[in-house]
Amino acid sequence: MSKGIPQGAESAMADKPSRLYHIDWLRVLAMLSIFFFHNARFFDFDDWHVKSAETNLGADIFIEFLALWMMPIFFILAGASVYYALKFRTAVGFAKERILRILIPIIILGWFIISPPQVYLERLSHGDFSGNFFQFYFPYYFDGIYGIGGNFAFVPMHMWFLWLLFIYSLILLPLFLPNKRAGNSLGSRLATLFEKPWTLIVPVLLLAASEVLLGSLGGLLSWGGGWNHLSYLVFFTSGYLMFSNARIHENIKRYAVTALIAALVLQVVHYFEQFGVIKIDIPDSMLAYLGIGIFDTLRSWLFLMAILGFGSRYLNFNNRFLGYANEAVLPFYILHQTVILIIGFFVLQWSMGIALKYFIITTTSFIAIMAIYELLVRRINVLRFLFGMRLKKKSIVT
Repeated sequence: MSKGIPQGAESAMADKPSRLYHIDWLRVLAMLSIFFFHNARFFDFDDWHVKSAETNLGADIFIEFLALWMMPIFFILAGASVYYALKFRTAVGFAKERILRILIPIIILGWFIISPPQVYLERLSHGDFSGNFFQFYFPYYFDGIYGIGGNFAFVPMHMWFLWLLFIYSLILLPLFLPNKRAGNSLGSRLATLFEKPWTLIVPVLLLAASEVLLGSLGGLLSWGGGWNHLSYLVFFTSGYLMFSNARIHENIKRYAVTALIAALVLQVVHYFEQFGVIKIDIPDSMLAYLGIGIFDTLRSWLFLMAILGFGSRYLNFNNRFLGYANEAVLPFYILHQTVILIIGFFVLQWSMGIALKYFIITTTSFIAIMAIYELLVRRINVLRFLFGMRLKKKSIVT
């Protein structure tokens, strides 16, 4: 057995393809879930950048359910991608790639192109500004920092995910970077502590503590998607640990059905309590809040284990569509919320039912995003660079 490879990992990995395609499939499906999630945000009960005058219970339930696992699965898959990326890159090469593929899109697109229309529409729809976009952009968009009393989106709207991903990737690099002599990383050695099936639940305790302790502080510690920044750090690190150890990966695959059944049972209990079918008296104590936190994070974690497990079972294949869709995920993510808000702002003013509005906004925005990507971003190297894509090599005519 080679040095540095956890016991049992060498034989388990030998049967696997060089690329785990289910990671790509799950990333594409997670992106679609975010797309449908943001289209539904017009109609749920909470405030958003632009809101419909009519709200809907179905939209609220849909939003609450997706928020359980939607952004967490993105961070888990990002952690897994870091594990595979560092197999072939040095620390300098990895940091350079993160700057090119994440930081540059945040600074150039996020700050100056993607976020301004969103902030403008939010101010317009909430009655905080009147006038056209260009009157808003100079100078009001740059007046202060968005979310702290001003407008300028230092953490650019929905691209906060990329911002956190960039920070986490760099601060955890010493944990993730393989040792040249041993051939593995401190993180992969740490992962051997979680090879027993029962240890899959350990992150639930960390997440619950994070949500109870840091969630109560609010402010800068709270981020989008329903979780705080420390919880996202746990998801990101968990993704690396899961995929750096074959035994953990196999346990997730083996217990996917169990995780799904348990998650559904807890979800039914949650709905029974939410709609008054059952009544639970919760005392006002830190221990009680921790118990609620464990219940909520356990629901999320079990759904995540089920998604990862079933993905590993049934989605580990490749085709041309996956290659196209996987390359489009990052540009689609960068574009989607701005396009959705622009189209939704106008459609919400029409006289029609919520279901028809949702269908029109979803369909039209998807077509618009894919048209921008296919006709412009995908074909022009300057735009590929700005959207964090690899440049197309120019064909040499002989």
